[in-house]
Amino acid sequence: MKAADAALLRGAAGLEKDVEAYWRRVMADAAQIEIPDPLLLNVIRASQVHCLLAARNQNDAAQVEAWISADRYGPLESEAHAVIRGMDFLGHHEFARRSLDFFVKKYNAAGFLTTGYTLMGTGWHLWTLGEHHDLARDDEWMRTVAPEVARVGRWVVQQRAKTVKEGRPESGFMPPGVMADWNAFAYYYALNAYYQAGLAWSGRALDAVGDPAGAEFRREADAYREDILKAWRGTRARMPVLPLSNGAWVPAYPSQVHGFAPTGDLFPAEDGNRSWCYDVEIGAPQLIPAGVLPPAAPEADDMMEHLEDVQFLSDGWFDYPGEANRADWFNRGGFSKVQPYYTRTTEIYGLRDEVRPFLRSYFNALASLVSLENLSLWEHFHNAGGWNKTHETGYFLHQTRMLLVTERGDELWLGAFVPQAWMADGQSVSVRNAPTQFGPVSYEIRSAAAKGALEATVEPPSRNPPVALSVRLRHPEGKPMRSVTVNGAPHRDFDPEKEIVRLKPAPSAAAGAPGKPVVIRAEY
Repeated sequence: MKAADAALLRGAAGLEKDVEAYWRRVMADAAQIEIPDPLLLNVIRASQVHCLLAARNQNDAAQVEAWISADRYGPLESEAHAVIRGMDFLGHHEFARRSLDFFVKKYNAAGFLTTGYTLMGTGWHLWTLGEHHDLARDDEWMRTVAPEVARVGRWVVQQRAKTVKEGRPESGFMPPGVMADWNAFAYYYALNAYYQAGLAWSGRALDAVGDPAGAEFRREADAYREDILKAWRGTRARMPVLPLSNGAWVPAYPSQVHGFAPTGDLFPAEDGNRSWCYDVEIGAPQLIPAGVLPPAAPEADDMMEHLEDVQFLSDGWFDYPGEANRADWFNRGGFSKVQPYYTRTTEIYGLRDEVRPFLRSYFNALASLVSLENLSLWEHFHNAGGWNKTHETGYFLHQTRMLLVTERGDELWLGAFVPQAWMADGQSVSVRNAPTQFGPVSYEIRSAAAKGALEATVEPPSRNPPVALSVRLRHPEGKPMRSVTVNGAPHRDFDPEKEIVRLKPAPSAAAGAPGKPVVIRAEY
């Protein structure tokens, strides 16, 4: 139409209001986040919308197909679970449940899940399903799907039994398989870590609803974890050590049971010249978020040292040649150089409670993939691969939730990775209705830094209160806490070095009134 004809269009204001009202209804049950960074806040909100828009549905939306990109791939049995998980951790439980139902109905007669891409997705699915029940506590739904979930868990147990042989390093592993695009069958540590996590988390969910398979799967997961660690440490002991740039050396971190050198050296130029990624993006670092290797283990230290010092600064795809990476190591470090969200570096730093590395990794990886045209994420750098790649977006959403709310065993941490810049005088961070394994939690942190104080109001979870609740309060100038009050009374359990105030026992239980707000004031 001609520009002069634009006046013929009527009702724009009403249409805008209707669209806004629609999306407010859609987002109403999810966590409500407010931060003093308008662009990042829009990326967080847009990411949730993109995951919803990219999804398709079946049976009049009774099941949701969580597509991993808006324009290709479909609901892959593996990567779709990053989408489901990210949305679930921000409170989109109905989306997650319907998406999981889609895959439950895809279980085949043999008892496993695949859309034809990998079998790794079976373990990934069980893991995500177990976490969903932990967050949403939808016991009725869990009882409904329990017989099918137990059937898939038993398939995993049966497959493991096929490889059990005394003296063999792969004893107790899943039979050889593939994990992603590279059609190379092997005993991969990451693949087995996902299956182990699947048994552990689905066992936990089944246990919670009284299904006897739950205890069986949890015992199996414990034995599986020991099998993986024993084999991994055995392979590691037979590998040459790896050099760092400062002249030090660290032990290697194998990806395959029978791979006694870096994968890129054993299989040069394979998988589109990215075989090296199987040590970085789908390699041994995956053992940490899967719960096989403790985050603070010395082996984890070695891996993170080498990833940051060597792998993240080596030649990558498109915009990331090694020479440029090393010249600008701070801005180009902290993430891998093909599909950075696969590597889960940010999540690992979160599990290790390393605040500054977490934030660097969080922001650097996002900046490498975000499109400022519509605030979606690309699959690869330089606008390559899947458009609106919601697999990456799901990881970003989960990392965002970790930045603001995270569980550590039977403890709950709030504001664990809030940047100091967000705590400038007069600014605030608030999170409402965030799901946790202890129930929904809400809090607000307000800065009165000019008066030497930060204040937090917490509405603690009451479903099953945590053993302890920690709130991190980071002064914008890095000043240490001098004193703390809780509900106006002096409070001594705080750590100026870690920048946390610790409430123990959980405030809701201590007050005798679940969910009663607690006001924390820290003086600097």
